[in-house]
This record gives sequence, structure tokens and C-alpha cells, in this order.
Amino acid sequence: MVVLGIVTTVAAIQQHRVPPFFPPGIFLVLDVLGVIGFGILTAWAIALRKQAAWHKRLMLCGTILVMSPALGRILPMPLLGPFAPLAVFASMAVFVIMAMIFDLRLRGKIHPGYYWGGGVLVVTNVLVGPLGLSPPVLRLVERLAA
Repeated sequence: MVVLGIVTTVAAIQQHRVPPFFPPGIFLVLDVLGVIGFGILTAWAIALRKQAAWHKRLMLCGTILVMSPALGRILPMPLLGPFAPLAVFASMAVFVIMAMIFDLRLRGKIHPGYYWGGGVLVVTNVLVGPLGLSPPVLRLVERLAA
């Protein structure tokens, strides 16, 4: 899935099929970091498959990380303008926060898996802006789109 996600993102840039509400550099970094974060959390979850509590929470957080294309179709992205990436991040964060609240109500405490999964979500999204608008990424996008 990680390889296919990256290949699909690159193909979208090459075919000039980037959603109009995302600058191409932001689109590239958002999708690539999301799928890499998914891969990391899913691999970690598989490694911990005998520890059901960790496995379930890491798998959920990994799945949330690859929701950005779906959210891009559900949210009114053209109306959000430059806040579109933030809206996608906030929507994904709501899912993690809801899961944490469920855990808190059910178990009386939040499982550490949510902190790790939420941390990966935050780190990947914090990097989107600086990397997506960086000169090396913009040059890469230009070469891919040529």
C-alpha cells in the first residue's frame, strides 16, 4: 500500500490531476507523508499483533492517517482555500481524539498507542507546509509535471 500510494500520488502530479485546492508541493508531501506514517504505524501494529490493545490502536491510527483523500471529497475543500490542509488535519485529529475519549471512558485512562499514533499524525502534518513549499520539493514537482 505504501508503494502504491506514492506511485499514485506521483502519477497524479505527472498527469496534472492535483486537486485545485492544494498546491502540487503540498499535495505531494501530504500524501507521501500520510502513506509513510500509515506504513510505520501498520508495521508496528503487525509487530505487536499479540498485544491486542496496542495492535488495535495503532491500526486505527494508521487507518486515520490515510483518510485524507476521503476527507478531501467530503469537506468543502474549495471553500476552505489555504486552510484546506489544516481542515484535513483537524478532521483526522478529531477521530484520534474521539478514540482517546472512548478509551478514557471505557478503561479510565488513555492507552499509550493513541499518543504514539496521534504523535505520528501531528508530526507528519506539521512537516507538510515547510516541506511542501520547500525549493527541492517544488523543483521535484516541476520535473514530475513536465
